Amino acid sequence: MSDQHRIAPPAGSPPVGGADGPARIAELRVAIDALDQRIIALLAERTRVVQELTAHKTDEATVRSPDRVRQVLGRVHDLATRHGMPPEVAVGTYRALIDELTRMQLDLLAARRATASLAEE
Repeated sequence: MSDQHRIAPPAGSPPVGGADGPARIAELRVAIDALDQRIIALLAERTRVVQELTAHKTDEATVRSPDRVRQVLGRVHDLATRHGMPPEVAVGTYRALIDELTRMQLDLLAARRATASLAEE
């Protein structure tokens, strides 16, 4: 792996060099599982905020917000670089996240509009 893609071990991970081979792989997998739990909790919190935000949006253009998407991706790129993460990994991950959350927002907007139409009838 090139130095460009080396990432410092996460805080609280087993010390480097403590175990070797299969034992080290097992330790690192435990660390990854713990990180995944934290990441998913944060993504769930982010999703809840996006859902609340969607309640204040009235049209597809506001949901898609390309200027905001560029702003977020730029910030993610900078944060990744600052933390020693390959920025293309962070930006790619966020592109996928934004795509899925945009789809969710459009569905929520459509459902809200359908409910409003039924109420008007």
